[in-house]
Amino acid sequence: MPQQNTFKISDAILRRVCEFNNFSIKGRENEMILFAIRGALPAENNVCLLDYSNHIEFENEHLLQRVDVNYYYPRCVIGQWLPATKKVAVFPASTVPNLKVIQRNRKRKHQFNCMQPGFYNYVKGQHPRSNSGYQPHRALRLNGSITLRRANYTLQNGQPVINYGPSADIHVGNPGDNIHCARNNPRTTRVRSIRGDDYSPEFCMSDYYSSYGCQVIVGCPPQYIHRSQTNGSWNAWDKFISNAYDDFAEDQNNFKYLLLNSLDIKNISEANSSNPDLVKVRFGSTGHTVKRLQTGLKNIRSSRTGNPYYNASIDGDFGRGTANALIQFQKDTCNGNAFGYAGAATFRNLGLPLT
Repeated sequence: MPQQNTFKISDAILRRVCEFNNFSIKGRENEMILFAIRGALPAENNVCLLDYSNHIEFENEHLLQRVDVNYYYPRCVIGQWLPATKKVAVFPASTVPNLKVIQRNRKRKHQFNCMQPGFYNYVKGQHPRSNSGYQPHRALRLNGSITLRRANYTLQNGQPVINYGPSADIHVGNPGDNIHCARNNPRTTRVRSIRGDDYSPEFCMSDYYSSYGCQVIVGCPPQYIHRSQTNGSWNAWDKFISNAYDDFAEDQNNFKYLLLNSLDIKNISEANSSNPDLVKVRFGSTGHTVKRLQTGLKNIRSSRTGNPYYNASIDGDFGRGTANALIQFQKDTCNGNAFGYAGAATFRNLGLPLT
């Protein structure tokens, strides 16, 4: 594995990530904070056969590698961060929908979401809400709006191609993209352990996970496991949800969820603290830089409507109103493309310095 593709994740790096993205964890030092890295796996040579036995435990740091997201395999990690003890754990996961699911539901192609990087809110609850489809299990439910893209899905040479780039439709809303199990178990080849009777966490990465856009973690609730099989350390989901419900956050009902791409986190982990090119504001950002963005959007009028892009109060809170205003401004000034976040280029287009 090329050394330049590896990076570490730790308490210190997550704090830098929050600083560069204007995500505040003030008042949350004693809570569990969730994070996700899109396009990341443990730093192993064989990305199809990965051992998560050390990564799913809380440690000072974990070594990861950047990989491409291909919408077939779970090629992301979702983690749990304990700022009070400066410990992190990471779990095999996916933050994007699965193409096999999309192939089965071609008539519903516009319902497949891709959550965009940001700082979001989740609460404890069950998924799904009812018994329709499959048995509900305890999970974490999206609580509030997010920035998301809808699938731009086509067939090329008979194969599905999905595009979540800047030209894909971008929206702000709550599509119900919960954090739940990927519905994998050792009875299938979807995610199958390969050594020992206790199903060690050395996973064969499979080309299936159950997601239309939800954030999913490899494994399944114990009640999904056939009686001929045993639960054990192979089950990353069971470990993750037990940490959140029983062991480390028993009294916590609300969770912050930080989602970024692996390139952003790798660049921040290696950056000089004064590098302005890495500073961004996104959904969930707060503070002075957000106020300046809101002011800039309020001072510029749309050539289409004649109205300011932003009409709400300058409160320094990057929420639904700021996101919608920014998206429309970017579409009007970037040939119809929108990024959903503001960095140095957006601030230049607003005639403002970033800092």
